[in-house]
Amino acid sequence: MLRHLLTSTACFCLLAIPASKPVAAQPLVELETRSDRIEGRVVDKGRGWCVLFDRYGGMHTVETDQVVRFRTLSPTFAPHPFNRVRTKLLEDFGKGYEVGTSRHYVVCAPAGRASAYADVFEETWRRLHMYFSVRGFEIPDPEFPLIAVVFRDRNSFLEYARKENARIDTNILGYYWSTHNRVLMYEDHRQSASREAGRAGSFVTHFEQTADPWDWAFADPQHVDQFAANPGVSGDLKETMIHEATHQLGYNLGLHNRVGRNPRWIVEGLATVFEAPGMAAQRSGQSISRANPGWLYGFRRFVETRRPKDYLAEYIRSDDSFVRDAGNAYAQAWALSFWLIETRPREYGQFLRRMAEDDVSKSLTADRRVEIFSEAFGDNLQMLDVEMLRYYERLN
Repeated sequence: MLRHLLTSTACFCLLAIPASKPVAAQPLVELETRSDRIEGRVVDKGRGWCVLFDRYGGMHTVETDQVVRFRTLSPTFAPHPFNRVRTKLLEDFGKGYEVGTSRHYVVCAPAGRASAYADVFEETWRRLHMYFSVRGFEIPDPEFPLIAVVFRDRNSFLEYARKENARIDTNILGYYWSTHNRVLMYEDHRQSASREAGRAGSFVTHFEQTADPWDWAFADPQHVDQFAANPGVSGDLKETMIHEATHQLGYNLGLHNRVGRNPRWIVEGLATVFEAPGMAAQRSGQSISRANPGWLYGFRRFVETRRPKDYLAEYIRSDDSFVRDAGNAYAQAWALSFWLIETRPREYGQFLRRMAEDDVSKSLTADRRVEIFSEAFGDNLQMLDVEMLRYYERLN
């Protein structure tokens, strides 16, 4: 009986907190479950569950029938300050690591290199912020300090991923996971066979053998060399940092919905667009100077070989292509996103905001995907597909 009353009380209190209220108006609460204790603010709720963000920015989904105690700790939720995050990272990763900070980032990395990595992440924030601000979209600072961890080697990286039950391909160089809201990667890429082979060998042959989507970005070795401007940060590592940091920013700046569903082409498209060096100088120059050479090459190969006619409508309806044909799905994500950014920037920005809204993200059926896309860019998807292909025929 007592357990029932405690659970009912917790459910009542959670349901009394509007998830749409401004962050500053939401209280800091504590939920004690049968196995854990979580402090944070409620960001979403449904029948029998709720979602909280903790003070480090991590996300927790709780089944309310597991809650045994609920209390309000403070009338106002506030994230942990940078110095608290820094101390926590040093405690977690220990000897041989240091923590560097910038305006928005707290970066844990092998001793002597954290500041260089923090600079790269901060540069990614600036380029994304500049892109949207010059197009009329003012983006506020993220609510939480943005955390990144750069491991010294692949084994350390994979071991950490295993401990947190991250289901990742062992060939990848890094990942962002919206649950813990961190970017994770490693700096010693000598063990990364798939990317090195993509740089040194035949792109098409290697891709067909491995089906590794990361290789598309390394079809052109000159593309790698363009990232060498930051001393101590290698080309492939820097691109991985920018790609994963763009994911993190998208989820922290309201461009993607952390709690709901997001079409994968939108998430991967934004990241592959902004990882290109030319996106650092977006106000001038021809479109080709901002294009990602590796993904452009991959998309053109897709068009030449096996891209179906009128593919756009099929592609935006679901994420199935990322399972069936990952490399070409990534190439299409880059091509579609870059084309929209270059030719319809305001509509694209509004489209991202609309797709990230709760009512859309939680009812994202195949038909709903097409409907929202059509509202933003037009309902003649066949003509849009033709227009996009013609754009890339002329791009040089």
